[in-house]
Formats: sequence, structure tokens, C-alpha cells
Amino acid sequence: MGYKLKFDKTKCVGCYACHSACLDAHYGAEEEAVKSFRTIQKVREDEFEKNICPGCIHCGQCMQVCPAGAIYKDEKTGYILGDKDKCTSCGACAKVCPIQVIRYDRKGRIEKCDGCIGRLSEGRKPACVGVCLMGAITWEE
Repeated sequence: MGYKLKFDKTKCVGCYACHSACLDAHYGAEEEAVKSFRTIQKVREDEFEKNICPGCIHCGQCMQVCPAGAIYKDEKTGYILGDKDKCTSCGACAKVCPIQVIRYDRKGRIEKCDGCIGRLSEGRKPACVGVCLMGAITWEE
């Protein structure tokens, strides 16, 4: 079994609902200086400029370059996950991320999208998928 997250930038209207849902799913209201696992990018197409909010698609490029083995594929979900205890803060993963969504915590250890693995165990969709009314973020089993 495996899951696939997809992002279609042509459908994204920049409402940031996914960005907010990501924060809500991973952090409590009392936490400070938190960052979404999604990024905000400005795109320009045919004289029209808009912001989009892509997130990790679990492509595995970061896993392939991690010298410490801190990034691995979860066999149950197929998601690419990070292990903070193994992270050496070398930055190799962030350099190859095609969407630029790898983050580091205050100690310099990897933080990345976990595909809302906790929500999956409860039979729910990832938070970003559940709030994307435009269908820019899709999820397939």
C-alpha cells in the first residue's frame, strides 16, 4: 500500500487554506515561531501573477542524497519521512528539493511533511487535501 500526494499549480488560487491546515494539524496554538510544511511561491503565466502554495510530493530526491540516512521511505504509507535523531544538518536534502519545502528546527534538524501520517491512521485524509476546494492538492491510495 502507498499514498501519493499531487499538486497542480494551475488549479491553485493562493487561498492559503492548505498552509493554515498544515499548521493546525502539526502545532498547538501556544507554539511560537512555527512554519508550515508548505511554501509560498510567486508564479507568472501570461502576464498574470499569483501566489501558489505547494507542499511535499514525497518524490524521494531528498532521501537519495542524505548521507546520514535520516530520510527514509515508510513502507506502510510510501511517504518519505525524516528522522531528526539521525539528521546531521548538512543541508543536502534542502538543496535537491524541487519544491523547496524542507525545513529545519531550532537545532538544525530536518522537519518535513509527514503526509499527516497520524490522520491516515485515523482513516482521515491529509489536512491540506481536506481543505483544498479547488482540487489543486489531491491524494491517491
